[in-house]
Amino acid sequence: DPKTGLLYHGWDESRQMPWANPATGNSPNFWSRALGWYVMALVDALDYFPKNHPKQKELVRYLNNVSASLAKYQDSKSGLWYQVTDKGGENGNYLEASGSSMFAYAFAKGANKGYLPATFKKLANKAFDGLTNQLIKTDPDGTITITQACAVAGLGGNPYRDGSYEYYVNERKKDN
Repeated sequence: DPKTGLLYHGWDESRQMPWANPATGNSPNFWSRALGWYVMALVDALDYFPKNHPKQKELVRYLNNVSASLAKYQDSKSGLWYQVTDKGGENGNYLEASGSSMFAYAFAKGANKGYLPATFKKLANKAFDGLTNQLIKTDPDGTITITQACAVAGLGGNPYRDGSYEYYVNERKKDN
């Protein structure tokens, strides 16, 4: 997205899916977990690309671009990200554990490996602190539980998932 720098949850080349923008084919919103899978895949795939591979720098550039955009949407107080990434604080949106965990992982690994600037390690640590202070609980028996994770989300299917803001924020949450 030229305005936010974020990547949409989905794209339909045919522009025929009811959730797709008829002009662009893009889904209507940015979902943190979808973005999380993307940044984790990039940072992990880079382990298998030699520095002299012709596409290695391009992948690093993709990682840096999306990470810089994600950093703008990290909640300054908690260090976490919202279910609908760019709509923090809007009615019904919530700090979501799985996307926040994925961003923390990708930022930490990316900074440790030199794919991302060192400042991303600080953002990863802030996210980790937010996760451990707000979204992770330890039960009396020592069991660790991650709370406020979106159970599942998608586009299309049956029942139909339209990718609207209301859809994402009302999808079921679950622990772990």
